[in-house]
Amino acid sequence: MKKGRQSFLIKILLIAGFISISSEAVFSQSSPPLLIDDTGTPGSGNWEINILTSLEHSKVNDEWQLPLFDINYGLGESGQLTVGLPYVVDRDKDLKIRNGFDGMEIGFKYRFVDNPSGSNFSSCPTVYFSFENGDNSEFILPVEWHREWSHFGLTAEAGHIWIQGQSENWEGGVGAAMYLDNFEILGELHSAVEEAPFDLSEPMLNLGLTWEWSESISAYFSIGKSLHSHDEEMNLWSLAGIQLFL
Repeated sequence: MKKGRQSFLIKILLIAGFISISSEAVFSQSSPPLLIDDTGTPGSGNWEINILTSLEHSKVNDEWQLPLFDINYGLGESGQLTVGLPYVVDRDKDLKIRNGFDGMEIGFKYRFVDNPSGSNFSSCPTVYFSFENGDNSEFILPVEWHREWSHFGLTAEAGHIWIQGQSENWEGGVGAAMYLDNFEILGELHSAVEEAPFDLSEPMLNLGLTWEWSESISAYFSIGKSLHSHDEEMNLWSLAGIQLFL
């Protein structure tokens, strides 16, 4: 493991551990609309279905997911099977358009530390299969931490990504939520890591809002802006959708 990746993972987990020293958990924080995941699962035999659209914008490319189906099924109280299927519309600077279902994600989340009055930890190993090119498969191994107070929650995630035929990578971030009756105001700092110790690449700041319309239906929205400006890297990210609990 390279020193820069070690430093990033260790710092994220140390921040999470330091913040989690005290307080009581009351609410739950959901993801989406953030890029990072949390430790929550829908519960044994329950379904959590997200139907959403997202945009990744750079100076040379726009990529829409119209829609993205994110389907989660509770396996026990601490487990979750996840399937993600996006319909992608990709347009480059020459106005060439490519569209279709280009791949699928399959993952399994397990909350291995389940503490209603303290910190929770989970992991969600995920495999991405490309329908167009079998050499573009990915394997992601993240660790999530989450802690809640009466009207506030914090989440941290760090993950190692193996991309077939390419170099390995680390990604992660820290998110916060404020709970106001049926609303959640969310914020997040998300980034990948370069080789140098704790050298962040593609750092992005995201802000979001979730509205719980009923016990079974929620709506959410988020928008993010890169803190760096590069022609080919994502400069703007946006997401909107609904979440169904069945």
